Amino acid sequence: MAKVMNVVFGVGIAIMIFIVALLGIEVFYPRPDIADFGCNDIRAPKLTPCTENMTVGECRDLEFQQMIDQENSQESKDCWDLYDSARDDYNRDFFLITAVLGFIAIIGSMYMFSMINIAAGTTSSGLALIVFGFMVGWQSTNDSIKFIVSIIITMVVVKFAIIVNKWYDVKNKGQSTPKRIKKK
Repeated sequence: MAKVMNVVFGVGIAIMIFIVALLGIEVFYPRPDIADFGCNDIRAPKLTPCTENMTVGECRDLEFQQMIDQENSQESKDCWDLYDSARDDYNRDFFLITAVLGFIAIIGSMYMFSMINIAAGTTSSGLALIVFGFMVGWQSTNDSIKFIVSIIITMVVVKFAIIVNKWYDVKNKGQSTPKRIKKK
């Protein structure tokens, strides 16, 4: 039962650290909102009304064409380009922030070996943050930056795995094993 509870708490810790980190990023570094750029205001229909001598089909065609013209206007393109640029910058920064937070979580878990469920949960949340950051920032982050960050994190994770394996080997060897009883 204790092992099951350790797993449950480890998974719970991983999920909660992941959620807290994402909410913290959103609170202190919010995602750009399209409403802040006013692009939707530009796309709001400014249609000339249909005349009485138009058929319903002609009126719909006119409204559709006017909406297409507005969406293709230079003002609309400029607004969306600004938003796309801000979103790309945010996604790149989000990638870097989650990489740092994940790295900190993994390093921090190294100091929690004696509490294996907490260490496992912290490590799992750190890895999840890193993977999620890669997914969000994949298109917006320079490949060189992604490569450097992934090498650093991979080296730390491998080193951490080696340390954990050595720690468990020492711990398991330190336990007494039953010896054969000698016959007299």
